[in-house]
Amino acid sequence: MTGERTTLPPVRVDAEFKERLIRYAASQERDVSWVIRKAIKEYLDKHEEGSLGQNPDR
Repeated sequence: MTGERTTLPPVRVDAEFKERLIRYAASQERDVSWVIRKAIKEYLDKHEEGSLGQNPDR
């Protein structure tokens, strides 16, 4: 990562999910954006590893 920042398209979630994110972020003393970035990174790390050797065109 080069340190450059950008934004992603908006993601729509229901109010309950948003409140869960806010509560969790507060419990970790982090911003919601930090929680979202961490979750996406963990998801990609897990799923990119699992896709090694599979057909990239699927």
